[in-house]
Amino acid sequence: MEVYFVRHGQTNGNLARRHQHPDTQLNEVGVEQINTVAKEIVTLEPTHIISSTQLRAVESASIISRYCDGLIPYTNEAFEELKRPSFMIGNRYVGLTTAWYVWRWFWGSLSDGGGESYGDFLNRIKQARNYLESLPDDSRVIVVSHAVFTNMFVEHLCSDKPMSFRRAVKRFWHILKIRNASIIHIKYIASGKGICRWNFVSSTKV
Repeated sequence: MEVYFVRHGQTNGNLARRHQHPDTQLNEVGVEQINTVAKEIVTLEPTHIISSTQLRAVESASIISRYCDGLIPYTNEAFEELKRPSFMIGNRYVGLTTAWYVWRWFWGSLSDGGGESYGDFLNRIKQARNYLESLPDDSRVIVVSHAVFTNMFVEHLCSDKPMSFRRAVKRFWHILKIRNASIIHIKYIASGKGICRWNFVSSTKV
């Protein structure tokens, strides 16, 4: 199975580099980005389009579907972005509030505002992985999701073990550099030798 994670198009929140509400919409640049990447995606002949339930991802998946002979996208909560506490919405990606939040998130000490801990997030990544593994072996799946979710999914392709805090900081720093509408290609081999059947293939930028 071939799986292509596509980050949603740009939003004004991305442009301002701030944590976003689930109902944030694409801006004009974001729509243009997804139209561009959709022309590449159609050549992959996808069999499934899966989307996060958050609006910017749903809008992106809808644009992609129009290039894929009307292949109907369907939403799955397992592929949503990391759920931040409400107090994080509007705060900058880089700042003391975010640093404090990431520390609490990593150590599982979030108890207010509706956010999920690292442990909660890992369980959801596992659910997403199990769902993909349930699809037919010859599937070519487009997953429209988000920067944190996609990169953490790749980080935990072959392990449900939490990262070290040092590794987590490096991963989040990498996430800050991910462009909208970029594609990460991974592959799942349903049978064969080896403990892990998932493999990272490549990443591309629009």
